[in-house]
Amino acid sequence: MSFQNGLILIGGLIVLAVIGGFVGMHFFYKSIYQFGQSTDGPENYGLEGVQEVAFPSEDGTEIAAWIKPPQGKAPVILYFMGNFTSIGPSVSRLKPFLEKGYGVAALVYRGSSGKTGTSSEEAFAADARALYDQLDILMKVEIPETRRIAHGYSLGTGISVRLAAERPVAALTLEAAYARFCDYFTDKYYGLPFCRLMTQERYDSIDRIGAVKAPILMLHGEQDDAIRITSARRLFDAANEPKQFRTYTDGTHVNLADQGLIEDSLAFYRVHVPDAKFTD
Repeated sequence: MSFQNGLILIGGLIVLAVIGGFVGMHFFYKSIYQFGQSTDGPENYGLEGVQEVAFPSEDGTEIAAWIKPPQGKAPVILYFMGNFTSIGPSVSRLKPFLEKGYGVAALVYRGSSGKTGTSSEEAFAADARALYDQLDILMKVEIPETRRIAHGYSLGTGISVRLAAERPVAALTLEAAYARFCDYFTDKYYGLPFCRLMTQERYDSIDRIGAVKAPILMLHGEQDDAIRITSARRLFDAANEPKQFRTYTDGTHVNLADQGLIEDSLAFYRVHVPDAKFTD
């Protein structure tokens, strides 16, 4: 083989490797979102007063949320769920807040819970803004920004950080949060540099949290083997004051409600959401 033919062969192999990489990342992006597809309504979860409403997103696509207006001047939790679940079990986690008169507006993600549409970071960000911007209409009552709490869980922390950076909220709660979502894949796949490989679906919360002016509550389990607590601490260090980081010795990725999350959240809101009126 001549030197020239060798260069051509090497060049061809490089091109094939690049093409293979692009194809591989395309299928990888499609595999990220693994939402549950249950279509059960709020009544199947004993969520009295919660209803599903449809409304247009920023691109005109009809999307949905599960909502319940607050009692009196109690806060409303704009809730963004995690991966590997559907909207019903996710809103059920908020029952202790609902029982105290809190309202809820939980976004139903595109491609989840039996809904059509393509799941993506940009779609979720647009849908979250649309939910925020139309909240008064959906609730049929005015909800001032001083009584709007953004709460994200796991995947949803990236959505809630971005929303709180782009819209004013009374408080931001991050449950099992990451600094960057791509960190999760680096940990999962034995140190592969996904934050260098991924050009989308990155959820770079650490680059956005500095724009959040609201008080921030972060909650993380020390036994969380899905999102490492070190990633959450990096995010916390980049956040503005006032902020609080609560850890739970026996906390995992899924059990923080049983470890004190509810009580700690309520105590935080009583201090940092002064415009709200709470029910004991």
